[in-house]
Amino acid sequence: MTSQEAESPLTIRQRSILDELDRRGFVSTADLAQALAVSDMTVRRDTNLLSKRGLVRVVHGGVSLVAGGHNADFAARAREDSDAKLRVAQACLSLIEPRDAIILDAGTTAFQIVSQLPASFSGTLITHSAPTIQRCLQLTSARTICLGGELLIDSQAFIGPMTITAAEGIRARTAFIGVSGIHDDAFYIDRDFERSTKLALMNAAERVVVVATHGKMKRSALSRLVPFSEVDMLVTDQTPPADIARGLKAAGVEVVTAG
Repeated sequence: MTSQEAESPLTIRQRSILDELDRRGFVSTADLAQALAVSDMTVRRDTNLLSKRGLVRVVHGGVSLVAGGHNADFAARAREDSDAKLRVAQACLSLIEPRDAIILDAGTTAFQIVSQLPASFSGTLITHSAPTIQRCLQLTSARTICLGGELLIDSQAFIGPMTITAAEGIRARTAFIGVSGIHDDAFYIDRDFERSTKLALMNAAERVVVVATHGKMKRSALSRLVPFSEVDMLVTDQTPPADIARGLKAAGVEVVTAG
């Protein structure tokens, strides 16, 4: 990169790329080209310049934001079913009132919810997710409560006794909880040592909403989080398979399918 390129101000298009990345964590080259009405080559040229300035990381198929609080593991998971996660997050917005107190679990789907919240949101955000906390710095009308504890580097989430104790002292209207699998009559997560923290978040809310893309359906992960009956609502991007749909209905779980 020439000294002139290093010193020149960012173009409107380059700033638009950074804004989109800040909301989503990862964006494909094709999505950026469509959103900006330019060619893939133009997008690659812009993202390469942004990468040389240290503002983004160019990865296979797209670009992730270096300065947005995401490590490589988180960014990689954000790329999986990214469009489906975005639709789920947008559907969740209809469940949030402007001054609500909400709990946001760690994970890339829950992160999309805070990324889609309007700047005018003036409620309270409660979270143990480091990327979500980073995003909250830009929601200046909102109140943010951070639940500290031991930091898991890969998931960028705080867990453990301190996190649980902090959660026990709060009450929110809705908790948005991520899972790794939905199978038989229960929701599952990959790591059992995260279960107690998730349960504490669920117990701190009047309403528990699980957010999960279609890829989690009929997937049984290592640890059984809770049976269907412990959850009030599931927000997903496709109609669940028939057997799961029957189980959810029998347990009284409302299903919201994103358009």
